[in-house]
Amino acid sequence: MKKGNYLLIVVLAFLAFGSVSCTYYTNPADPEFVIPPPAPAYIGSEGCANCHQDIYNTFRNSGHPYILSEVKDGEAPTLPSTTLDYVPAHFASGWNDVSYVIGGFAWKYQFIDDDGYIYTGNDAQYNLKTSAAVPYHADVAPGTKEFSCGKCHTTGWQSTQDGALPQDGLIGMGGSFFAAGVQCEACHGMGSVHAGSRSAEDIIIDTDALACGSCHSRNEDHSIAAADGFILNYTQYDEMISTGHKNLSCVACHDPHMSVQHGQTGGIVKSCTECHTSMKNPTHNGADCITCHMPHATKSATSVNKYVGDVQTHIFKINTAADGQLFNEAGTVANGADGVTLGYVCYQCHRDDDNVGGSNSKRTLTQLSNRATNYHN
Repeated sequence: MKKGNYLLIVVLAFLAFGSVSCTYYTNPADPEFVIPPPAPAYIGSEGCANCHQDIYNTFRNSGHPYILSEVKDGEAPTLPSTTLDYVPAHFASGWNDVSYVIGGFAWKYQFIDDDGYIYTGNDAQYNLKTSAAVPYHADVAPGTKEFSCGKCHTTGWQSTQDGALPQDGLIGMGGSFFAAGVQCEACHGMGSVHAGSRSAEDIIIDTDALACGSCHSRNEDHSIAAADGFILNYTQYDEMISTGHKNLSCVACHDPHMSVQHGQTGGIVKSCTECHTSMKNPTHNGADCITCHMPHATKSATSVNKYVGDVQTHIFKINTAADGQLFNEAGTVANGADGVTLGYVCYQCHRDDDNVGGSNSKRTLTQLSNRATNYHN
């Protein structure tokens, strides 16, 4: 067989079936004839779905793919479980003036204008729970805030500081990317080689908590960022390593391909009692483990009151001291090492001296401390 014909047959077979090894291709009759493996390249989540359809189906209903969504043909992006029906009045032509949407899956969303800048102003963020527009960097003039968030909001991000051109030619974009949102290859790496070889050696499978912490972290020193009386969202890694779960992998409890929002189940793969088998008094008046050990001390968009935000903390430890302080004096860093203070834990249900909190009985912090100290003994 002529060498050229053999090359054509091998290439067609690879394209049709994609199951031959990507290591190399040879003609047994001509050992010196070698087709090198394909260069690493992105194939997109849909390419991954060719083999991993079930995982893809659940992943597409989680929040990761929609942390950034492109606006196409002047139509709002389509997200599972939420409808994006708000556009600030600043955009005179509605969605035609918006290039991308940041978020929108569970808590809030913001807008990138048609020059690639993040829109700022008194109505620049839309909170889903309250159906209200609120300020976002209102002290920054619209059309000046660069989108530099691609490391955690896109797949295949390269910044302009590293020589990349702005995405889509939009001058406000601080880099370029292969795909908007956290797609499969954001965590698993380029998929072209793996798609051909089907070998686990040709794809990244990193279960270390720091893999998640590369985005679920804010401060370089891993101190827990805070503001306005709450821990800031996307500090889950910083919170977790501050106390007893610091050696735990995120995937020990979470399926990273599934959500826990919008009533979805399956995202949590292990319950507390599967590890804490000897724990006494695992419930308190209907509360379960996470009610007390993962209170909503974190805020993404809104809060119910000064004790209840909209995101559960991953500190887990409870500071049972009546005079415990969760934040530094400036309120910018949370002290995770000592644990979440009783106000955030107990005033979910009980009420403080000013009747702020839940609907249950009024309790002082001293009363709560007496009850909480050595509770599990």
